[in-house]
Amino acid sequence: MDPSSFVSGAFLVGLGFLTGLSGALIPGPLFAFVISDTLKKGPLAGPLTMIGHVSVECLLISALVLLGLELKNYFSQIESGIYLIGGIALILMSACIVKEAKAVESRTSKGEMIGTEMSGVKYNKYNSSIFGGFLLTAFNPSFIPWWIAIGYPILLTGFEWLALTGILLVTIGHFLSDFVWYSFVSYSFSRGRKLFVGRRYELAMVVIAIFMVVLGTMFFITGLSQTFFAGKFV
Repeated sequence: MDPSSFVSGAFLVGLGFLTGLSGALIPGPLFAFVISDTLKKGPLAGPLTMIGHVSVECLLISALVLLGLELKNYFSQIESGIYLIGGIALILMSACIVKEAKAVESRTSKGEMIGTEMSGVKYNKYNSSIFGGFLLTAFNPSFIPWWIAIGYPILLTGFEWLALTGILLVTIGHFLSDFVWYSFVSYSFSRGRKLFVGRRYELAMVVIAIFMVVLGTMFFITGLSQTFFAGKFV
């Protein structure tokens, strides 16, 4: 294997992984559901929920890839706009992550109560972690905007580096981030320990926020360069 291809592939997997963490680390409906489901079913609740989550993402990624490849000329006209919007979105999301880090304790407590209530009303009927992951992903109002503004530029980067292989590597990295994080959350709560809260959680959020600012700046510069100089930095 060409060493340069190996390095490029490893970079794309890492890019997908860290970008995926930028969304996974923020407490929300899916996070709350995994906690409440874990308290009833044990450490497998997290991975099972992610099966439902990534099944929705697979459908969306396939649609984005097929549309992007089939309408390559059309997307090349708006590619700079995608990078500009994605860069701005990443930088704005980094600010939200820092804000969430400062209030993580109260948000986690609130999420547990919401998750428990949701499980009692709806999810006990289906008794399915996979279905819960599918439903909370498919009907999450921030899901589609995140993939259009942030996920699609990442896929474009993978395609420009290693064509379809690059898209696959970015996607693998993204899925790994979901499974690793939520498996850890599920395991830690099933063991009755909060291993990743307080200062450690806040530090992780800050590191991800810095990564997002750097990546967002790179996307923004790429969009500007394509608009004014027809060049690419990413």
